[in-house]
Amino acid sequence: MSVGKHNKGKLHRRGGQGNDNSCFNNNGYSLIELVIVLAIIAVIMGTVFYSIILIFSANAKSTANDIQRAIGDCKVATMGRASAYMELYRDAGNENVYTRMYVMDSSGSYVPSEPQKVGPKKVTVAYQPKGGSRTEFLPGDSIEIWFDRATGGFKADGSGNLYEIIFVEGGSKKYEITMTALTGKSEVKAK
Repeated sequence: MSVGKHNKGKLHRRGGQGNDNSCFNNNGYSLIELVIVLAIIAVIMGTVFYSIILIFSANAKSTANDIQRAIGDCKVATMGRASAYMELYRDAGNENVYTRMYVMDSSGSYVPSEPQKVGPKKVTVAYQPKGGSRTEFLPGDSIEIWFDRATGGFKADGSGNLYEIIFVEGGSKKYEITMTALTGKSEVKAK
């Protein structure tokens, strides 16, 4: 733009709307302002999306650790008491994942403990028996994890299943709980 003439001590620009004595019309938004607003919105949306992923990922890690801890507690109970086994299940009503230990009493019957919530319904839990394929827990599904009292290793449940891996997934995180049959050891690994 070129500088125009002086009019009563004021400098005016040539061009724009109106006559030589008027300035530009500043109504509306410039392209730079729109780009800045869109960039701010993109940063906010990215932060929200990333936060949601982190929340679900934290749920998966917590669920895997809680399941592994329950397996260890059941092993200790089996080695110290008459006999015990653990049930891992997804509740049919609220669809959360729970563990429950059953301990043999003096009469020889198994008495259930209070169920312990180990995962929300947004976390996917699956299992793989030895020689079998991966199966996802659906509402109402359960498995039993048994221990050999003499060796401390895992043993087959009433259906003849010996579980090797429990899978836990949530958000962008995947975990596997590998179970070594001979020793009864369980270990959480991130995948």
